[in-house]
Amino acid sequence: MYALITGASSGIGFECAKILASKGYDLIITARSVDKLNKLSEEIKSTYNKEVVIIPLDISKKENIEELFNKTKDYEIEVVINNAGLGKVGMFNEVTDDEDYNMININVTAMHMVLKHYADTLTKGYILTVASIASFAPGPKMATYYATKNYIRSYAEAIRYELKKMKKDIGITILAPGPVNTNFNDTANVTFTLKGVDANKCANYAIKRMFKKKKFATPKWSVRAATRFMRILPHRTSMRICYKSQSKKQK
Repeated sequence: MYALITGASSGIGFECAKILASKGYDLIITARSVDKLNKLSEEIKSTYNKEVVIIPLDISKKENIEELFNKTKDYEIEVVINNAGLGKVGMFNEVTDDEDYNMININVTAMHMVLKHYADTLTKGYILTVASIASFAPGPKMATYYATKNYIRSYAEAIRYELKKMKKDIGITILAPGPVNTNFNDTANVTFTLKGVDANKCANYAIKRMFKKKKFATPKWSVRAATRFMRILPHRTSMRICYKSQSKKQK
């Protein structure tokens, strides 16, 4: 039985790969960096003696998403970790068009199509889609990132409901962590004001929730409380809080 992990070369995806291999899964791992994928593959094979299929792809491109689907169609996949993603802090006109396109292509288009495809083609199993605490509110000074995470959370919730109506034995869990100690921070040009959770602990918690087919996985109690609070706050108030928070983060 196989587990597919996108964005497997670092951070949450990297940790999920090791955890799932320790649970007996063979792996299909994909990311842009073939060197990082090879390094992860060697670690998995030597530590857990599991098969690792490497598919180095940039899934921000439509043709590469289709290639991923074609290359995995003959594998018996039970777990999908839909993890690829990136962000950028700054006023909307400070973020370049290319940065916006990349965020939308990866955080929305790629994650949407991966979720849609495997929710449709799996006979049974588990899908973990990585969203964010940012998915529960608008986000001034990270406007595109927050919007993309709102999109994928909303889409995942809807597909989860539809699968139940279709009586398909597929669980969808939405990971909505706060700060996580990964290289996302450097890519997004942020320094978090709150202490980040360890990526391995985050991945362990998320996988446990996924196997229980829970709707959400949010590792820290403080972040769980914040998500509930954000849902009842007026948008104007949440945006004021978000703007001040992002201003403190920006390097």
